[in-house]
Amino acid sequence: MPATHSNAASGNSSSTSSVYSTRLTARLAATAQQNAADTSHGSEPLPANAKQTMCSKIHRHIRSRIGTLCLLLATVVVGLTTAHSYFHGQSDTPNCGMSYSRPRYIEQTEFGRSWTRYSAKYKLYLYREGGFDVHDQPFRIPVLFVPGNAGSHKQVRSIAAASSSAFVKMVGESPHLVDEGCVGYDFFTVGLNEELTALHGYSILEQADFVNDAIRYILSLYPKTRAKHQLSQTKMALPTSVVVVGHSMGGVVARTAFTLPNHIVGSIHAIFTLSTPHNNPTASLERHVEDVYNTINQFWRRGFRNGTLDDVSLVSIAGGNLDSMINSDYAFVGDLAPSRNALSVLSSGINDVWLSLDHQSILWCAQMAHKFSAMMVRIMDARQPTQLVPLDERMAVMRELLYPSIDGEVSEGVMDKPMGSESYRYVRLADNDEVKLHPVDVRALADNSQTRSRKARALHLLPLHKEGGYNGQVVQVLYDPQLFADQPFDASQTNVQLALLSCNRNSTHNIADADVNVLCTTLSIPKVTKLPLKRDGDDPNLPVHSLHYIEYPLSLDQYEYVGIEVPAKPGIQGFLQASLTDQPQATEKTIGNTQLLVQPLTIVPDQKLGVRSRIKLNVPEDPFIVYRTKLVLRRNPATALSQEAKFGPVVRQSDGRRFESKFWYDQRTLDLAIHGRGAYLPTDSEPSNKTVSSD
Repeated sequence: MPATHSNAASGNSSSTSSVYSTRLTARLAATAQQNAADTSHGSEPLPANAKQTMCSKIHRHIRSRIGTLCLLLATVVVGLTTAHSYFHGQSDTPNCGMSYSRPRYIEQTEFGRSWTRYSAKYKLYLYREGGFDVHDQPFRIPVLFVPGNAGSHKQVRSIAAASSSAFVKMVGESPHLVDEGCVGYDFFTVGLNEELTALHGYSILEQADFVNDAIRYILSLYPKTRAKHQLSQTKMALPTSVVVVGHSMGGVVARTAFTLPNHIVGSIHAIFTLSTPHNNPTASLERHVEDVYNTINQFWRRGFRNGTLDDVSLVSIAGGNLDSMINSDYAFVGDLAPSRNALSVLSSGINDVWLSLDHQSILWCAQMAHKFSAMMVRIMDARQPTQLVPLDERMAVMRELLYPSIDGEVSEGVMDKPMGSESYRYVRLADNDEVKLHPVDVRALADNSQTRSRKARALHLLPLHKEGGYNGQVVQVLYDPQLFADQPFDASQTNVQLALLSCNRNSTHNIADADVNVLCTTLSIPKVTKLPLKRDGDDPNLPVHSLHYIEYPLSLDQYEYVGIEVPAKPGIQGFLQASLTDQPQATEKTIGNTQLLVQPLTIVPDQKLGVRSRIKLNVPEDPFIVYRTKLVLRRNPATALSQEAKFGPVVRQSDGRRFESKFWYDQRTLDLAIHGRGAYLPTDSEPSNKTVSSD
């Protein structure tokens, strides 16, 4: 049995091997036939459609590779260009002075769960400045500071210290102002756990709810403290509102507080925001942030239309080019509130600041802190329940301090007033030491070589001889304030003694020993514009020297002379230049971006260059575009040799809405960047143009 089984198995295996061999032989034969067929047809051409298919595949492959390389190259170019623009373009030189303070932060421990449901994570502090605030209880005018995204309550220290210093200085010079309601400020500040408010909509709502609770608590403190600390014989009103200062997202939180149910109507009458993105969130990473923005902006627009916010003022100050945290375009509030209640301005155009500021330095920069404190002390009035002067008055103060007066605002001419006996005085024309007659323009120069008496003054007269009257003409005066300084020159001095007169030759009065006399009346001096002589890199701790400029329009032709009185004291220095000219008209050009890409544009002013000339460029206002401008000045050869230049050209860039203003001194290449009309912003009715004034 075993032998039989083995033979059967061997036979079966042999049969299987035979089958496999047959199949392998068949496959080899088929392969050989296919190879023979391929060899026999190798010399024959491929069909036309097959050739086209292969070519199209190759072309598509090459195009895809070329497209990928081009996209990669474009990405690299755009990235390098963006990096170059970020680090080298549109950037101003940081030139802030350092501010100093001696802070104390007193936590309001009584402000607990009985006042707010957020007492576990948010805190309220009272700021006290060392050397000034000796009491730990608030009794002055309440101010609440709201920090921004990831901000600290300690960021209040610079503006609080500057406000205390400005108040002490003001009261020291004019003690009677205390009886007029100028009693100083109590700065409160909130600690918001350094939350990332810009990224979380619910955090904005929670912080705004806490701010309303904090205001309610702050107002509850004053009935006791005001009675205990009486600063003046004049009765001070109990405060019913708090001034709110918000940095970055803190400004959004302050405006959100108005929309919540726990808001006390009338508890906020003034909001000041620093680098706050009012129009759009800086980073839209969560839909609730967009919802909060839409809600508060609609509320504020409706509030000014229905009268709910009629007495509320909103001031927005932004840093400009150096602020890389937020887009300064978003700080413009002209679409949210009417001009009667609101203003927006970049720090580069504010007198005595004249700097672009980054997102944090706008709080501690000495120049900005001093200007902010000067504005704060001008609007306080503790005799009013709001603790502030009325809306129109405080907005006028803020426009005066924050806006340059050269923005198309020349004084209303008062040369049409009759020459009354109560205001006239006689001036002798025969005395050449005191009176000078100029046929065209006035060029007065004072130096240390003068030997006149200390009380002497010089009267410079411009004759008014124009057929057809003088309507449409202006007197332009540019002068160095050193010419009027009684004490050693202070760059911040604006109380100059320039006198502008309207004069007629006197034929009815006789003065003994006078050859010829004129009868003059004093005119009201229009608002002075300060033109900074500041270059990049100047010492920020030194005051910026500036020239003063005024324009005065002529109304009637009943006068023979325009008179300008300047000092003639020994030891003084300075210069004055004045001219009588037609009303300056802007040289206007409309320019498209494609035109500038093809070739540069040369603009020659339509009018002869005077003390001030204007060029108005109608260009696309895009925040991604910078217009590089080169200034070329050609002096008159006849005067270039005889007259030494006293200063370089001062160029001022501004827009039609007074939002952006910037000065350049003695620079020939200017980079004009535009803010306030950024992408995705709502439009307004203001004209879209860019104006550059050369002074």
